[in-house]
Amino acid sequence: MEQLERRIVLVGMTGVGKTTIGKILAKQLKMSFLDIDHEIEKQTNLKIKDFFKIYGETEFRRIEKSTLLECFRTTERMIIASGAGILSDEEIKNIILNKCICIFLNANLSTLISRLKKNLSNRPKLSEGKLEEKLKQMYIERINDYKKSHVTIDVDNISIPEAVSRISKALIKYEKYNHL
Repeated sequence: MEQLERRIVLVGMTGVGKTTIGKILAKQLKMSFLDIDHEIEKQTNLKIKDFFKIYGETEFRRIEKSTLLECFRTTERMIIASGAGILSDEEIKNIILNKCICIFLNANLSTLISRLKKNLSNRPKLSEGKLEEKLKQMYIERINDYKKSHVTIDVDNISIPEAVSRISKALIKYEKYNHL
């Protein structure tokens, strides 16, 4: 594959595999990798769930936005694993859709529930109430933005290497038909 000059931003629901897939894809494409949530934890010295408890979602979104904008100030080729709600900010959504290759990792609710029910510890928007109801509501709120992505990869019932392979193939097609 030719060297991709654009950043690749992985979007999708929490638990879909953005971080895991992003790390492997970055290694394969010889690009750097950045996980927005991990970057925020390093900057604030707080786990995401603790940050939400202390400062709330509005402040989290502000830091998430500034962290992402800082990434765009570098010329480094990178893959970015975003937070699940990153596209809720109109400015960020426009930057991602116009200056990056946006890849939506899609999974159905039953896949997400089975992945998340054992690991809710650092997912503040899902830790209280019924997991299925919260996930469904979040999906409904976010799906229209996710569908604006340049590439969609369904990750239900496939291995991580298969997901990475599908993304690589989709990127080749995307680059072929969407030269800068």
